[in-house]
Amino acid sequence: MSRFKRIMKRLGIGLAILIAVLLIINAAYSWHTGRQLEQRLAKLRAAGEPTSFAELTPEPIPPEQDAAVHLQRCYTELESFASAEGRFSTTPVGLAIDERMDQGKEPTKEQMVAIRDLVGNYPTLQHSLEQAAACKDYASQIDFTVADSQLMDELLSSAGSHRTPSRFLRWKIIILLAEGKQEEALQIGLVMLRLARLYGNEPVLVNGLVSIAIRGVAVNDLNLVLRAGPVSEELRQELDQELALHDDPKWIQHVMKTERAVNLSLSKSLFAEAWWLPWLGRGLEVDMIDYHERLLPIITQPWHKSHTLIHRLNTDDSYSTYVSGTLIGLLTPAIDAASEAFNRNTALLRCLRILNELTAYAQANGHEAEGLDDLDLLDAAKRDPFSGQPLRLKWTDEGWVVYTVFKNGTDDGGDFKDQADWGLGPAGYVP
Repeated sequence: MSRFKRIMKRLGIGLAILIAVLLIINAAYSWHTGRQLEQRLAKLRAAGEPTSFAELTPEPIPPEQDAAVHLQRCYTELESFASAEGRFSTTPVGLAIDERMDQGKEPTKEQMVAIRDLVGNYPTLQHSLEQAAACKDYASQIDFTVADSQLMDELLSSAGSHRTPSRFLRWKIIILLAEGKQEEALQIGLVMLRLARLYGNEPVLVNGLVSIAIRGVAVNDLNLVLRAGPVSEELRQELDQELALHDDPKWIQHVMKTERAVNLSLSKSLFAEAWWLPWLGRGLEVDMIDYHERLLPIITQPWHKSHTLIHRLNTDDSYSTYVSGTLIGLLTPAIDAASEAFNRNTALLRCLRILNELTAYAQANGHEAEGLDDLDLLDAAKRDPFSGQPLRLKWTDEGWVVYTVFKNGTDDGGDFKDQADWGLGPAGYVP
């Protein structure tokens, strides 16, 4: 055998040994990451926390007690209203109404006729929504066992449609305020809040953001209601109790737990075809679990504490795979935005509780309160999540401005321009 052949043979043997060693290492590491992943998943499941799309399926609820079932029953009517409102909003009358309301002005008599015509075509819809809001439970009607791509499409479609009830009820509030029926308008606002809270049981982050948006619409409408005239003490207490239920940091933690299940399912499918590197997908899932374990206690903290900590999560270099840091890093902007939205919503809910107490104080005493200390609210209900300090008050000729210092942490005197501060003011308030 020539020297060249002997060298090639030895190289071949060496290469075969190297490949065998790499295969053994790959198999061992795959077994290790697989075992580690199963242990972590088992721990989550034992705690009753979902780890996949399929596990997001809720426990069944009797249909008459399920708000989701009631909403599904009026789905066709809601879709019809959404189409009619969409057409209405592009008409000269619809555009003029939006312009007046943006300026803090009530619609004209002629515009009110158009609004009544729009809403009047759906005489049973308010009752259907009130029935849904009266339920104590909500179980998603989405099929979480379908293919991932189909499920994501359904989640996005469902999230968009759930804004429609709040838009319908908002028109009802405008009509009632024009008729001087503050108490009935407040009751409609309570229906909006309850639907938003119930819808908060719909899993994953996109639905959580829709729930936050619906709460925001309800808060802004109730801001107008409370400033429109006197309401009964009974209704004020009912409103305060409902607002207190929304002020719950455990809710956003629950949303992120369901979002973790989505991320785990997508992590698994991302490397499903890489059969020769099974540890890569498993390692990503383990890293995803680690990331959320660090995130969950942070997300419940107020924004002035959580904002920096959320960004620091991605400086950790202990991820088990080279792709984990990059892929998990892509989550940060979405989670940061969700945290900001939740805290902004919390601040607005607390602003409304304060406004409710301020208007109650004036109604009972015949003069305005001097400040937050005059109000019968716990300190936690008056705290600004963006500063950790009490929310701010400012008296104007039109009434109170209640606001958060927002993200810059500075009191800009209730300046809502460019969101320097943010909160609730009289209709058409301009700082």
